[in-house]
Amino acid sequence: MRYIFNSITSKAYWRYIFSIDGLKSILAIFGLLWLLIETLDFFNVYTRDQYASYAFFFFIIISILISILLRRPIKSFSISFPEYDFCIDVRIVDLFDISGAAMISTNTLFEADVAGGKIAVNSLQGQFTAKYFTGNQNELIKKIQEGLDVINLTSPYPMGTTIPIHTHGKTFYFTAMANIGEGGNASSSISDVNIALNGLWNHVRENGELQELSVPVIGTGRGRIKISRKKMIAVIAESFVKESTKNKITEKLIIAIRPEDAENFGINLYDIKDHLIHVLK
Repeated sequence: MRYIFNSITSKAYWRYIFSIDGLKSILAIFGLLWLLIETLDFFNVYTRDQYASYAFFFFIIISILISILLRRPIKSFSISFPEYDFCIDVRIVDLFDISGAAMISTNTLFEADVAGGKIAVNSLQGQFTAKYFTGNQNELIKKIQEGLDVINLTSPYPMGTTIPIHTHGKTFYFTAMANIGEGGNASSSISDVNIALNGLWNHVRENGELQELSVPVIGTGRGRIKISRKKMIAVIAESFVKESTKNKITEKLIIAIRPEDAENFGINLYDIKDHLIHVLK
């Protein structure tokens, strides 16, 4: 409810309502109302001479209100690809509240020391550790090491290296997506993200069980990639569609947007949906 209220009162929402697409919607509704008026006049049900002089402005206002009602803030949408039997959901939701498997982006060292300050507490990996390994990060470090031992590679691991962490009845795919610099900060690039996503898709395709897969809007926070969340969502979706048309990865990909990000950055799902349809279709 707070997101919807903040959306309605945000400049971004009203810019969208009165954008080119929004104006097209208003004019289309006005056209339908005008057709109704013409029909009533034709059958002498309510003729034009009975309308007040300000009727035109009244119908414009009605058209705007109907358009706003039809384009009220939403928290999710879905794009289906029936020819390939999969769909993409984009949701404003906490990643950890979604059922099924989820991606956790990590660094090429697979560093997991939150208590020692090497991984930020408020990062995705830090939040994961706090939620599922509270006061017991050594157990997580042990699980990560066991997963790395299986793939028989050495640190730093290649971008896209993916290992599964099973806990609390769920599967989390730790995927290398960022490098850690000398100052301890993580950094990434669009190229790194694409490589990481390909590594994730390949691992899930070969080892997953076709369960729903959730991916956060990676790289736009601590990855320090200078790209809007709307464009990053498109990057994730394009990568998934490209690989899914070759071989199925999952029947449903969920791209999760943090509720805090939706509020702080004026996320408009109608705008994102239009952009994805344009890019993917």
